[in-house]
Amino acid sequence: MKTETAANILGALAQAVTDAVSDAIVEDRGCSESSAAALVHLAKYRDETIDALRRPLGLSHPGCVRLIDRLEETELVARGEGSDRRTRALRLTRTGKAEARALLRARGEVLAEVIAVLSAAERRTFARLASKILGSLVEDVDDGLAVCRLCDYESCPDEDCPVSKTLQPRAGSAS
Repeated sequence: MKTETAANILGALAQAVTDAVSDAIVEDRGCSESSAAALVHLAKYRDETIDALRRPLGLSHPGCVRLIDRLEETELVARGEGSDRRTRALRLTRTGKAEARALLRARGEVLAEVIAVLSAAERRTFARLASKILGSLVEDVDDGLAVCRLCDYESCPDEDCPVSKTLQPRAGSAS
């Protein structure tokens, strides 16, 4: 198979999977992609600040403030005391935690359906190859957080995560 053909198939696959996940989140759950990513991120990283949250979401500071305002109005997120007077810590409410879990379930169901056409051996091969590609796309922590903004962290612990492995210091390299 020509490189161009393989790359084009990858692009079409990426778009089809992105569209299917988006449909499950936006259309079926009524949640914007930014809201979903914020909830999933805050489920893992409690007490984030607006500045820390905006980076993986690709939002400006004012845009992230507006997003958090909307999530706070719907009682999914609460602002708490931050590390200093200028910052506020963002925390999921009980409802926000339940919504984050529901979003991850919806995403997981779509992804499981996508790979259901593969045998167990094919899934292992696919995971190995996709991990290699994914790891090559991440240059720093911000990249990793952006790529993983909708990841189910429980199903991909750090020791198995191609993004975490990419970001770990290499043996013999200076930190």
